[in-house]
Amino acid sequence: MMRTSDYHLKIILLAAGKSERFNGIKVLAKVQQQESSVTLLEHALQQLSLALKTLNISNKNIRVATGRYHQQISELLADPDRLDYCESAALGLGHTIAQSVQHLLDDNDNISHIMIALTDQVALNANDYISLIEQSVALPNKLVSAKAGEELMPPAIFPRAYFTELAQLKGDKGAKPILYNNKDKLQTVSIAHAEKDIDTQQDLLNWHNKN
Repeated sequence: MMRTSDYHLKIILLAAGKSERFNGIKVLAKVQQQESSVTLLEHALQQLSLALKTLNISNKNIRVATGRYHQQISELLADPDRLDYCESAALGLGHTIAQSVQHLLDDNDNISHIMIALTDQVALNANDYISLIEQSVALPNKLVSAKAGEELMPPAIFPRAYFTELAQLKGDKGAKPILYNNKDKLQTVSIAHAEKDIDTQQDLLNWHNKN
């Protein structure tokens, strides 16, 4: 069993997409939250930060991977250390993940695990992230992924043994192939909320009408 003191998690929150289906900057779209509205990106950061606070992990461990809309995102988040601009983001999700992972490893050599999370999974809450991280701490050599129905979904947590593969991803394929190719080393956590993501303006409208 890995001691918690040996468990060093970094989180890459992906916000580098081109938002082509959304007709606007998706990660900066507003979602209702109780009495106020926040952007999708702020919502994801709030829930992740709350999860980390609950687990006594510093929220400085969250990096936001940006691409085309780096400037607009940097105007929203006044914390330049948190942003990681990926100049190859335009080449696809795989390139973004690979570059973000490489940047993390260049900066820090004692990372034991990396979580890949998406900004547009609007239904995920702090408890969902906590479930994943607790499972990863309990089984530190396993890949840990959310599962909705029969589908493997982000977020997913990758132990150090998979960092090289993450850093070699290319094109539009994300990290899912690594999960599917290592099913014998995969632990899933059932998270129905992981199924819901925002791709279009209509998705956002539907989400607001339901909540």
